[in-house]
Amino acid sequence: MRVAVVGAGLAGLAAARTLISGKHNPVLFESGEVPGGRLVTKSIGGYIFDAGATSIAPMGQSLESVLLKELPSEDLVRIVKPVSAHDGFRVVSGGFLASKTPRYCYKKGLAEVAGLLASGIEVRTNTPVEELESRANDTFLVQGEEFDAVILTMPVPIVERLLAKSKETRRFSNVRFRSCISVLLGYDTEFDSPYHALVGPDQSVPLAWISFESLKCPGHAPDGHSAFVAQLSAEYSKRRFETDVDLIIEETLGDVTRLLGERFATPVVSAVVRFRYSHPETTTAFESVNSPMSRLLVAGDGLIGGRTELAYESGVRAAKLLMENR
Repeated sequence: MRVAVVGAGLAGLAAARTLISGKHNPVLFESGEVPGGRLVTKSIGGYIFDAGATSIAPMGQSLESVLLKELPSEDLVRIVKPVSAHDGFRVVSGGFLASKTPRYCYKKGLAEVAGLLASGIEVRTNTPVEELESRANDTFLVQGEEFDAVILTMPVPIVERLLAKSKETRRFSNVRFRSCISVLLGYDTEFDSPYHALVGPDQSVPLAWISFESLKCPGHAPDGHSAFVAQLSAEYSKRRFETDVDLIIEETLGDVTRLLGERFATPVVSAVVRFRYSHPETTTAFESVNSPMSRLLVAGDGLIGGRTELAYESGVRAAKLLMENR
C-alpha cells in the first residue's frame, strides 16, 4: 500500500515509521525545510536553543520505546534537574513540580530526534500539499502522484482548509490552537539553579515558561555562558504575533530581569521564533474524525492532546487503523 503522509512532525514521522514496519510504502510531504514540526532547534553563535518543545517526557507511550530502544542514543540525555514555578516573578519556594516521569533532551537539540526518526523514510521537504483529489478508483492524487491512502498530520486548522478545498468533510468540534512566541537569549555569564525550567501558572503574565537550556542539556552553551528559551503566554503571543522582533525581545528582557536580575538584561545573542499553531487549547476525539474503513485519515495533537508523546501516539494509531482495514 502506497500512502501519502502529509506533514513531517512527530505524528507524520510516527505514521510513516509504523507503515514501514508493516511493509507498506509511505511518502512524507513536508512544507518546511526539515522534518520535525515543532521540534525546532536553533544554533546561534555557539548557543543551542530548543525553540519549540524544550524536552520530551514520553510517559510510557510508544515514543518511549523508540527513544530508548530503537534510535541511536549517543546524544540522548536524561534531564536531571526538575521544573519549578514562578509567581509574580519570584520562584515559588518548594514549588518543584515533582515527577518520576523522565524528561529527555539531545546534545545537538531536539531537532536531532526528528532527523533520526526520518532516517530511511522518503521525505519530500519544501513540498506543501495544497490540493487533495479523491479518484473514482478509490485512490488519491497528491502532487500529481497516485496513492492508495492518505494520512493528514498538520495542525487541525490547516487540515480543515485542505479538506474543504478538496470537498472532504470531517467533524473537528471546534478544535482551537494557540500561538506561541519563543524568545532565544544567549549570555556570556553563567547561570545556575536547582531547576532547569520555570513555569508561570498565571497566563496573564507574558513569561509563561523559561527553559534554562545550558542547565537542561550539556553543550547548549559555551563554558561559563548561559542559554535561555522564554516562551510567552497565549494571550501575549496572539497580541504580539506580528510585532517587530526588537520590541518582543525588549519586553521579554524586562520580564527576565525582573525574574533573574539585571545581569541578564543584555544578551550577546537573541532571536524570536513564532509558532502560529503551537498546541491545541481544545481537542476532539480520534474516533469522531476517523472512520475505521476510510483511506483518508487525520492524526496529530489536535486529536489527542498537546504533548510530543501524544502527537507521536496519534500517528501510530492512524497508521495501524489504516493497515487493519486495508
